Amino acid sequence: MITVLTGENDFAVKGAVAKIVSSFDGVAEKVDGVGLELKQLPDLLMGTTLFADKRLVVVDGLSKNKAIWEVLDEWLGRVSDDVHLVLVESTPDKRTRTYKWLQKNAQVSESQMLSEPELVKWLQASAQGMGLSLDPKTARFLIDFVGTDQWRLRQDLEKLHLSGQTLTPELIRDIIEPNPQASVFQLLDAVFAGNSSEVERHLQILRGSEEPYRFFGLLANQIYALLLCANAEGRDAQAIAKDAGLHPFVIRKLQPLARKLSRTQQQKIVDTLADLDRQLKSTGSDPWTLIQFGLSNIR
Repeated sequence: MITVLTGENDFAVKGAVAKIVSSFDGVAEKVDGVGLELKQLPDLLMGTTLFADKRLVVVDGLSKNKAIWEVLDEWLGRVSDDVHLVLVESTPDKRTRTYKWLQKNAQVSESQMLSEPELVKWLQASAQGMGLSLDPKTARFLIDFVGTDQWRLRQDLEKLHLSGQTLTPELIRDIIEPNPQASVFQLLDAVFAGNSSEVERHLQILRGSEEPYRFFGLLANQIYALLLCANAEGRDAQAIAKDAGLHPFVIRKLQPLARKLSRTQQQKIVDTLADLDRQLKSTGSDPWTLIQFGLSNIR
């Protein structure tokens, strides 16, 4: 039996691996596919051992090993009935001969990133599994506050659980450290709303937790995504997210801001960001002061 676990959702892929391993009555063999040699394939794929009549072999990242991946389809048909081979591949090249063979002959499961409603439902189910009550509004607030990474969300949910208190936005603010990317969005939202006091509040928080030049990089990436949204010409959030390297959830949050931007405003944003980048690199002024001044000129 051959199972392929693939997709961008690392949390779901790792969870599927853990489920297969936990249901196996024995010790799983875990193999780094990158370092595998061709001569090792016969022992890996065929037959049982002296110690077990069934084997579970989990191979991670084999598609990165081109020497083997290019000829793997010639070997996969020989996998013993006593071997359950699990191939873990985040982004395999679907055009290759081996992947096409797997699509026809193996159980292929592709885990995509969760949409916003799916993420909220998953978060509520995770909370319920811990004995917590999490309403949809608070779940969305937590996602806004820390981002869409399920590993991070799960970890922060456990922190909230340990507090023994009712889950509320106020508790999240008190206990959980905000994700820098989420902080950038909240900051931009305040900038375009003309809320100078809220802008200053966010910057004060960031001064104590972020390195300014790293933050500027996050700010530039978020503004790049914002401008992509503003010039999307009918493209959906999924397609824009792929170009920007962001979760579709982030893009959908940016789209309402993007719709308000005129061509003149977009050009002003680009010019201001370029000038801020030059000043950060060439002057000895306090970088946070420069960032605050630059943001005041964006709107």
